Amino acid sequence: MSQQLRDQLKEYKRKHNIQTPHPKKKTSKKKKKERLSHREVENLMGMNRPTYRRGKGGAMKQR
Repeated sequence: MSQQLRDQLKEYKRKHNIQTPHPKKKTSKKKKKERLSHREVENLMGMNRPTYRRGKGGAMKQR
């Protein structure tokens, strides 16, 4: 756009009190912290799962 046309548009907007819409600011949503109990944390880590080891002849045995 030429400089003269830009100046004419500014003058027109000023005379007719026309406002250009401003872009809205985005607000970030806050994440809620998840509260886990001691038992839930242990369950996620797998502490209550059965453990296996390899025995003689390659057989799996539960510990």
